[in-house]
Amino acid sequence: MPCYALTGGIVLFVLMYQAKAINHKLEIKDINEKKQLELLQASIQSEEEERTRIASELHDDVGATLSSVRLYLHKIDSESNLVQEAKSMLDESIHKVRGISHKLQPGILYHLGLQSALQSFCESFTKTGAIHIAFIENDNLPRLSDNTGLALYRIVQELINNIIKHANAANVTIHAVTNNNMVELTVEHNGKGMDNNEFNEKTYKKGSLGLKNIVSRLNSVNGSINFAANANATYSITVAVPYTVND
Repeated sequence: MPCYALTGGIVLFVLMYQAKAINHKLEIKDINEKKQLELLQASIQSEEEERTRIASELHDDVGATLSSVRLYLHKIDSESNLVQEAKSMLDESIHKVRGISHKLQPGILYHLGLQSALQSFCESFTKTGAIHIAFIENDNLPRLSDNTGLALYRIVQELINNIIKHANAANVTIHAVTNNNMVELTVEHNGKGMDNNEFNEKTYKKGSLGLKNIVSRLNSVNGSINFAANANATYSITVAVPYTVND
């Protein structure tokens, strides 16, 4: 009898030791995942701070200087073709600097929210005449936290840039809905699309910086992305990101 009791005690000790070891490994894994997320968020925050600094310098320094030159140039009383061409080029340069500054630091996002920022973003591309991008407004879209809203905005930027470069699409539609504490943002286009496998493969290849940025943004807010072909010969890209009522 004592032998059975000793054997049972040993077995129990081994089982308890294994359970503690497993729990310890899970705790370490959880800590490592949290550290990786913190590092990723810190990296993104650092990137955004640098974007803000550059945008501010472009707007306040370069933009202000160009505007001053514009005032002096427009005071020149000359109908010379060279002067008129210089004025036109300067006006175009001011417009480009403002556009770059806006892309680097979407102030409208922080003041008016994601929906207004995406609407402005789509209109800026449509004005070029090269592609038509429509944003379908949703009155029920909540005001998201800065981190969630910025992540979605940057992801849309990357997706649109990718569509323009590689999909040869003429029309793009963007709309957002909420579903079970998730914001689902869908980008639909009539160009050349990709599936989930192709997206995953490209993110691991050398280059593909834009796609890698999308993955980083998604990981920072625990989001997901799905690529699908539609019956009407269009392609959809759906980004889902969780949000709380406090957002």
